[in-house]
Amino acid sequence: MVDDAVRHPVIVDTDAVIAVANTNLWSRISDNLQLTTTNVCYHELKRHVREMSEYAPEGTRERWMHDGSKRAIESFDDEDQPFTTVPCVPRPHGEDAGEKSVKTEIEQNTALYRFAILMDKHGRRAINRVFDDAEETTGKAVAPTFLLYLLLDEGACTVAEFCQACGEMLRGEGWTGYQAIQAAWEAIPVDCSQYLPNDLLP
Repeated sequence: MVDDAVRHPVIVDTDAVIAVANTNLWSRISDNLQLTTTNVCYHELKRHVREMSEYAPEGTRERWMHDGSKRAIESFDDEDQPFTTVPCVPRPHGEDAGEKSVKTEIEQNTALYRFAILMDKHGRRAINRVFDDAEETTGKAVAPTFLLYLLLDEGACTVAEFCQACGEMLRGEGWTGYQAIQAAWEAIPVDCSQYLPNDLLP
């Protein structure tokens, strides 16, 4: 594929960027990290803003999707922020189109990506197989909480802020089951037991 789009080494799908954009650390992520998404995910975000009501009650899934999508789009539209959108060819359709587009993008440009941030665990497994099958790459597909860890790793937030934002995301996304909690903390070498209740810890 030939195009002149800028590709940063961290790529995010629609649900992942919504989850992170709803945390209190979003402005610091957009100020400190460089992210890429696909044109398919970008259009999914725009559709959520258009179809989900900004007047839905606080705490509802509809309001969560609307607010997170709106914040994410503002960052991707801001020319002063290092967020980029890359074209996905062929463009997938359907319910999981955004996730599929990230997988297609990684299949076509595997060596350019270090992390793929996805909400869905099956999507992460599929992308990790792409990374594993490629030679001389260290790419990994990880859960959205890892994006907050990258911020901590950059020194742009404290451990307390990181842990609290992870808790905020877990509650907001309804990630309260055992497997979801385990998946959220996978690959994150930080002990948040001082800041979060046991039911949100691995």
